[in-house]
Amino acid sequence: MLNLIQIFKSEFGHTKKSFGQHFLVNKHILSVICDEAEIKPDDYVVEIGPGCGVLSYELLERNANVLCVEIDRDLAHFLRRYLHIYGNFNIINKDFMLTDTADFQTDKKIKFVGNLPYNVSTKIVEHTVNFHNSIDLMVFMFQKEVAERIISLPKNKTYSSLSVFCQYYFDIFKVKHLSGKNFWPTTKVESTVLKFLPKKRHFKDEDDEKDFLKFIKSCFVLKRKTLKNNLKHIENIEDKIKEFFGSDSVRAEELKLEDFIRFYEYLRSK
Repeated sequence: MLNLIQIFKSEFGHTKKSFGQHFLVNKHILSVICDEAEIKPDDYVVEIGPGCGVLSYELLERNANVLCVEIDRDLAHFLRRYLHIYGNFNIINKDFMLTDTADFQTDKKIKFVGNLPYNVSTKIVEHTVNFHNSIDLMVFMFQKEVAERIISLPKNKTYSSLSVFCQYYFDIFKVKHLSGKNFWPTTKVESTVLKFLPKKRHFKDEDDEKDFLKFIKSCFVLKRKTLKNNLKHIENIEDKIKEFFGSDSVRAEELKLEDFIRFYEYLRSK
């Protein structure tokens, strides 16, 4: 049985702060992630930021076809040396933000997993929607505060444009909360594992969808401000808000995804 953490420690001794590297060492949590990802033999799994490969190893042992995307050249070389014995293992040394469909050539649905670098985790999730039609499910670990924003509902202080964005594309479930003691190096940051299931998208036209998501960001520019203040670039917005909602004091943090969709389509009809 490979102890990749110990091998990595003996070879490198430390992680790279520039890449936000903290490696999960709790084997139970590794199993939980694989269980939640519903890993079966021959599944096509893309692991983002595999680090020293502790989750990769668990996935490979479950006979999934694993493609790791690792930005750190040293880690990519490390993983090639120790995981090449698995015929179901592959790796690309690349920034996930620069990947496209050509990098994931498969006729199977993709399962995305990963203990995401916390400094770029929201950008990674935003990039995964480019593969939305090919996604089976996703299981990611986030900094606790980011996870709370992703799953937050209206009238909560954590509710934001990120919440609406993620919930437009996915049904999202909280899986597990864990402390920084489960990582090496240990950290004071707490983490949360979330599971994402792709849902049917409301807008069939890609340009309409992009315009809607841009509209959502505009609604939350100044979170505590009313919609009429955040959308004042729209002509007669105060009257339109009052006509649609019956009040001109509505705030974005009060509205559900469905409210935003209906209001956006109302504005377009005007």
